[in-house]
Amino acid sequence: MADNRIATIIKEINYWKEHNLLPDVYCDFLLALYTKGEEETSPITRTKEEKITLIIKTILLLLLLPFSFLVLYFTQFRPLLQISIIFLFLTYSFWLYVNFKNKKHSLFHLTLGVTLAVILLASVYFTAAYTDKQIIIYLILMTNFLFWFLMGKIKKVKYLTVAAILGIVFAIFYIIL
Repeated sequence: MADNRIATIIKEINYWKEHNLLPDVYCDFLLALYTKGEEETSPITRTKEEKITLIIKTILLLLLLPFSFLVLYFTQFRPLLQISIIFLFLTYSFWLYVNFKNKKHSLFHLTLGVTLAVILLASVYFTAAYTDKQIIIYLILMTNFLFWFLMGKIKKVKYLTVAAILGIVFAIFYIIL
């Protein structure tokens, strides 16, 4: 009877770990405690369908940047159609960002970067299309980089903070020269 209860507890701890109900460190400690260090804790295994779905999501996410650039700069679509397409791209990348953030997935950083890059690309393009004043375009560009900086500080993502600082420096040099 005791082995049956221990197996149930181990199964429950694995469930907690899989669904992030407890931090991984606590789950590992409890698993080591109940298994007496004999059972290895293996990472979560995915089915073949989940792997294929993840690969397709990643490929589509990586294609968002070139397609956004293509839609904005190399097509003669009407502005409403361009806005709609970019809005769909942003919706998809933001959905993946939220989905991967909740699961603490390794692709979280890629989705964050692609989402912010598409926002930067779209905001600068549409600002340049609807205004003739360069100062407004520069303000939009600097606002995007400041947003990147704040996101880097809030999410504690160093590469985003560094990219924002480099973007601000390059934008200032571009404005001055």
